[in-house]
Amino acid sequence: MRDVEIPNWLKGLPLAPEFRPTDTEFADPIAYISKIEKEASVFGICKVIPPLPKPSKKYVVSNLNKSLLKCPELGRDINLGGTESGNEANDGEVRAVFTTRQQELGQNAKTTKKVVHPQPPAVRKLVWQSGEVYTLEQFELKSKAFAKNQLGLVRDVSPLVIEALFWKASSEKPIHIEYANDVPGSGFGEPEGSFRYFHRLRRRRRTFNRNTGGYNSGKYQVNSMSSNCENKEQSTKNSPNSSRETSKVSISLPTILSNETSQFSNQKSSNTSKEMQGSAGWKLSNCPWNLQVIARSPGSLTRFMPDDIPGVTSPMVYIGMLFSWFAWHVEDHELHSLNFLHTGSPKTWYAVPGDYAFAFEEVIRNQGYGGNIDRLGM
Repeated sequence: MRDVEIPNWLKGLPLAPEFRPTDTEFADPIAYISKIEKEASVFGICKVIPPLPKPSKKYVVSNLNKSLLKCPELGRDINLGGTESGNEANDGEVRAVFTTRQQELGQNAKTTKKVVHPQPPAVRKLVWQSGEVYTLEQFELKSKAFAKNQLGLVRDVSPLVIEALFWKASSEKPIHIEYANDVPGSGFGEPEGSFRYFHRLRRRRRTFNRNTGGYNSGKYQVNSMSSNCENKEQSTKNSPNSSRETSKVSISLPTILSNETSQFSNQKSSNTSKEMQGSAGWKLSNCPWNLQVIARSPGSLTRFMPDDIPGVTSPMVYIGMLFSWFAWHVEDHELHSLNFLHTGSPKTWYAVPGDYAFAFEEVIRNQGYGGNIDRLGM
């Protein structure tokens, strides 16, 4: 077993505030966000813990599969090989598939003077074409194997240790990680009753890429993200921030994380897809913080948007593995952002308060780019 040295700068980072609303406070998302906004804005981010029981992983994965099958562009008809039925499981259910993107973490310590011949154009791949296609189960198995290999004999696997290992890896020989981000969908179940009204407000769906998300440092996790006018959820961010998901990885196999998206074809009805009223999954899906409906909440300006915009008025899913990460960014139109971690290892977010946005950009411009970046071009 080995210990991991934690850098002093990492130890000294302040923790964002954590809020635990009552059932009454939780019933009105916009009112509650307005109530905590002043305190949270000092950090640019906060954590809200719902007063609800946690749904089972089986329930979340079922919702995810149905949700991902709703999006034909995700490749539902791709044969993954290995069986005659392709991506159909032994139980007869069709498993949804998604495409990852390959990330490179680390850098070559030594620079050589050798002439580097560029790769032939045919070999190069754009970043969004650099990954592979997986079912949730396949990606979880790959993520577990990667985490086990990277963590080795680490004695204490805590979020702080994972962060230390991430930053250490960023300065060493490059390694490759896979991350599925900006995937339209949800791990929440379809709401019932009055909440369905919000769905009918959607006129047409537009699909485009957005840069939301966070660093994922978990074995296999899925979280959902939505930018809303005045909302923050499980992890909420404001202004420029960087989110990294850290996973409290136990040396035992990591668990899947899952988020939003839903439709099914030729799927058997199961108890996991239709939870009984009053169950943990039903309560979460029918609460006003369901990311499929929260953008249309009374008090939110985004309720007036006539079109559905994934990542703004409807959620996106992020499925990550250990060390997967996302760049520092400001949310679309500087909206608040809600991020809900459905299942899997924890994640860590870094945030900069809005009042320090310009100072942060100056640090990056001078320290990261040697002052060579035009202020107006950042």
